[in-house]
Amino acid sequence: MSTSVEKRILAVDYGERRTGLAATDWTGTICVPLPRIDQADPQKLCAELAALVRERETQRVVLGMPLLHDGSAGQRAQRTAQFQSMLEAAVAPVPVSVVDESHSTDEAHDRMKGLGMKAARRKDFADSIAALVILERWRAMRR
Repeated sequence: MSTSVEKRILAVDYGERRTGLAATDWTGTICVPLPRIDQADPQKLCAELAALVRERETQRVVLGMPLLHDGSAGQRAQRTAQFQSMLEAAVAPVPVSVVDESHSTDEAHDRMKGLGMKAARRKDFADSIAALVILERWRAMRR
C-alpha cells in the first residue's frame, strides 16, 4: 500500500490509558489533531486504530517512540515497541514508522499555553497535540 508519495498519514501518541491522534488531510498538506482514544486495552486500541486507518484510507502510521535523553530505549519505549508489533499486525499492509517523541507533550502544552488555553482544557487536548508534533517531526525528517 506504500506509494512513492504518501499523503494520508496517521500519527499515534501511544499511552497506556489515552492515545493521541493526528493526521494529514486528504491532500497531505495540512496536519490536524484528531480526537484521542481513551482505551487501556492494547488489543482493543489496535482494533480501533485499524478501523480508523481503513476509514481514512491511511497510507502510513507514524508512532511516537518515547526514547530516553541519550536516545536509548527505556521501559516506556519497550512497552511502546511491544504495542508497535501489535499495531503493525492490526493495520497491515499499511507500514508503521516510529519517530522520537521526546518532549512532544511539553511542546504540545507550550503551544496550547501560547494560544491562551487554560491548564484544565490543555489536559483534554495534550495527547492529540503531541501526536500532531510527532507527525510534524516525521514529515520534517522526510524532507
